[in-house]
Amino acid sequence: MTAVTDISHLAHITCPSALRDLPGWVMWRFEPNENPGGKPRKVPYYISGGRRHGQHGTADDRRQLATFDAARAAAARRRFDGVGFAPLQDFGILALDFDDCVTGGQIHPDVLALLADTYAEFSPSGNGIRAFFQGQLGDRKSLSKAGRFGMELFSTKGFVTFTGNVLDIVELMGNADEVAPISEPVLELVRTRFKREASELPTGEQNAERVGLSPSQLEHALAALPEDLPYEDDDGPSWLGVGMALHHETGGSADGFELWDTWSQRSSKYTAREYGEDRWRSFGAGGKERVTTARSLVTWANTLGAGIQLNGPATAEEFDAIAEDDTPADPAKPMRFQVIPVCDFAARPAPEWIIKGVVPRAELMVVFGESGSGKTFAVLDLVAAIARGVTWRGCRVKQGRVVYVAAEGAGGFRNRLKAYAQQHELQLGDLPMGVIADAPNLMNKPDALDVCKAIKAAGGADVVVIDTFAQAMPGANENAGEDVGKALAHCKGIHRSTGALVVLVHHAGKDASKGARGWSGLRAAADAEMEVSRGPGGRMLRVTKQKDGDDGLAWGFALDTVNVGVDGDGEAITSCQVVEAAVPTVGRTLKVMGPKEAIVNAVIQEMAQAQTSGIEVAAVITESVKRMEPPADGKRDTRKQHARRALESLCNGDDAPYWLRDDGTVEVV
Repeated sequence: MTAVTDISHLAHITCPSALRDLPGWVMWRFEPNENPGGKPRKVPYYISGGRRHGQHGTADDRRQLATFDAARAAAARRRFDGVGFAPLQDFGILALDFDDCVTGGQIHPDVLALLADTYAEFSPSGNGIRAFFQGQLGDRKSLSKAGRFGMELFSTKGFVTFTGNVLDIVELMGNADEVAPISEPVLELVRTRFKREASELPTGEQNAERVGLSPSQLEHALAALPEDLPYEDDDGPSWLGVGMALHHETGGSADGFELWDTWSQRSSKYTAREYGEDRWRSFGAGGKERVTTARSLVTWANTLGAGIQLNGPATAEEFDAIAEDDTPADPAKPMRFQVIPVCDFAARPAPEWIIKGVVPRAELMVVFGESGSGKTFAVLDLVAAIARGVTWRGCRVKQGRVVYVAAEGAGGFRNRLKAYAQQHELQLGDLPMGVIADAPNLMNKPDALDVCKAIKAAGGADVVVIDTFAQAMPGANENAGEDVGKALAHCKGIHRSTGALVVLVHHAGKDASKGARGWSGLRAAADAEMEVSRGPGGRMLRVTKQKDGDDGLAWGFALDTVNVGVDGDGEAITSCQVVEAAVPTVGRTLKVMGPKEAIVNAVIQEMAQAQTSGIEVAAVITESVKRMEPPADGKRDTRKQHARRALESLCNGDDAPYWLRDDGTVEVV
């Protein structure tokens, strides 16, 4: 294995095909370090020749990034030292940078064990390793210490130099063109390293209480500070004091250092990243000596007008100060909370409705139901009435444009639209309704923003339906407030940008009586909530929450199967249309199911998500058998007979949920 000694011959550098065409490449060159004794700096430049700095991932930044071939050609033409990769969030690429992990030509075994399956190369110095993976783990930095290699993660910002000096083991395994998914060993190393570093905070910093500022509050505080603070000042803000405060507040994390380094670059005194890293490592090393906390940072920033409010409990002295303050209120500076006379409050306009008493003109609405309950049909019936501006179930409707995000089963939704048009004898071209036949990831900021742009480009919307919410937040934990809250924040952002009510079509939980699946805060966040249910007495759409209206309103409906076309084999394509029906009798329930019936019922429910008729009996039996306990060794396998009997039981009786047809299919009643 040989380290890189000369990377000026750029024509010979190649890279994996998964990275080659990504528009995330720059060129770089060595520049002198103004810090005496410091290493030369690797400074990134766009292929146009301008230096890359500022916010990464902005429209201006993306416009100037290039593909690998373009960056390599520009670097050779302009005689730069090399090219580099600048990962952005939507690339889905993780660059792992290991420092001080090569000694005497030998790679640290902990690093080497991670690299055989993916592209990895030597750094320009030959003392480090770069490796690339599919996936993201954020942007973090773990500085090297005596006897331990450094480790930095790049997923959304920064850049890593690219040498093309691939590791021998990678070439030997035939993986020089492979960018593999993040492996469990990589995840375990990241977990172990950053968990350990959190526990290694000096004692003095561990004992001093943190303020609890968010990253945005820290950025706001830094933005208020002057660009050229003194290096050190015991009586006021200083560059060193700001670093100490950030180190304490963020637990010495890599994110904290990035905030400090990015802010430091505003100063004309900035020399090198490495200079700040040396100071960052030293912070808090004094044990129990006085610690500079974020309270000092907030005080400095607020003196300059930042207006940052700390979230700790108010003291008795603060309330006493208000009681003693006789200063008259300044009408030019209205208070955040206003006391309004009851006559003025009562005279305010009544809440606005899109469908009076049913669909409010608000931020967020949730419609949930079990699989096979018919929730998508019910929602389409509801929003199509809005698009047409026709009365819905006797309720007055204000016409508005609808955009339907068919994130789950776009093909089935196409047939439902045809069935609706056929039922109401209209042309789909006369329906002011648009469809996004894709599944945006609402955990991803670019996706949420792109949905907004698409809606506005199509003429705006009064209602935006996301069907289903689960499909629009892939990989998220539906029970975690942090994940769901992020997706909801983007939904509310769509409302803020477009003015549209966002309707989330969601699944019911395992116990439908407890509402929608997942995080309980979803219901609290919604302005309105409706449940779609199906029981022995029929189907029902019911208002379960209405902030400014009546809960408990209910409407019955049925689904009639209709032919909407013919497929390539000459067979009928079917869908369903919503037909008004009486509200089912509340309280009527199915008989208690046995364990085999419960399995068969679950199988039919899942298959009914895609179709309500034509479910093959053979397919139901086969899948049910797979879910039953296999017989003990030597015992006869009777699972098929049990599944058949359970299916027949579910299809017999006046209140049976299913109908066993003569053509060998099961139909949902």
